[in-house]
Amino acid sequence: MHILLTNDDGPPNDLSSPYIKYLVQAIHKYTNWKLTITVPSSQKSWIGKAHFAGKDLTASYVYSSLDKPEDNSCHGPFPSPMSKYQNDPSLKEWCLIDGTPASCADIGCHHIAKEPVDLVLSGPNVGRNSTALYITSSGTIGAAMEGALMNHKAIGLSYAYDVTPNASPEILKEASLISIKLIENLYNNWGNDVDLYSINVPLESNLKLGKTKIYYTPILDNKWSSLFKKLGDSTTTFNGTSSNEDTTRATTTTTDIVDGSVSDGQKFKWAPNFQAVHEDIDKTEALTDGKVVSLGHVSVTALKAVFKQCDSLNSGELVLEL
Repeated sequence: MHILLTNDDGPPNDLSSPYIKYLVQAIHKYTNWKLTITVPSSQKSWIGKAHFAGKDLTASYVYSSLDKPEDNSCHGPFPSPMSKYQNDPSLKEWCLIDGTPASCADIGCHHIAKEPVDLVLSGPNVGRNSTALYITSSGTIGAAMEGALMNHKAIGLSYAYDVTPNASPEILKEASLISIKLIENLYNNWGNDVDLYSINVPLESNLKLGKTKIYYTPILDNKWSSLFKKLGDSTTTFNGTSSNEDTTRATTTTTDIVDGSVSDGQKFKWAPNFQAVHEDIDKTEALTDGKVVSLGHVSVTALKAVFKQCDSLNSGELVLEL
């Protein structure tokens, strides 16, 4: 099986992308899968299935150790593949694209992979992608959806944490092993009407292959309030505390994390109400994706790569009154 691995958190990094090298090491250790890696060159979370329309993208290449997933040092970046490092069995090649996760899936499948791709695997995401609010915004799921729309089997993989993304190497190795076994099972038993799967693995201290339960789950349908607060206003934040941002900060020049644009003017701070998501999950007793993960189990959600139409309004002629 040939895997195209991508993500939305970018190349290995202790802060923004600490999980992916453990999965890469586990794939090489426990499987005979062929692995091509194409990831964003920088963090691209919350971007869904976007592309930077009209922007030319650039690839660079780095090479990292397969034996030490905790070591994020690498050779490179280089503007093209380096045979010297490609031929070193202790190293793995990473293609870095200055674009979105969906663009990485496209370029990886069509231009980087040297042979046909059997499965587009996106992740593991730093954080859960359960409930409608997270899954519809996720760049991890967006890359998997792009894979599905290119007629590939595709899986979005996310690792859920409660307080901090930091997890011990032992937990990350176990999460990677469970992920591999689950991916292999889904691939070999693919549902007839399934375009892609979303998997959420909780990084719990008691996580264990064969003991941690796995459930097929629907998506919890929840809703947001505003994702932003206006700087310079006294605002209630997600944890219930009131703050008053300094008005000088509201006009500070900043660089956008996604496209690098710089702008002056009125500022709105990114401040999603994450606590509200947990409250939505706590209110329900149904075994949705959010509920299952909150209970310390693994969730598997089968998806179609399409917006779901309202069948009651999707047939017949609509006539306007004159």
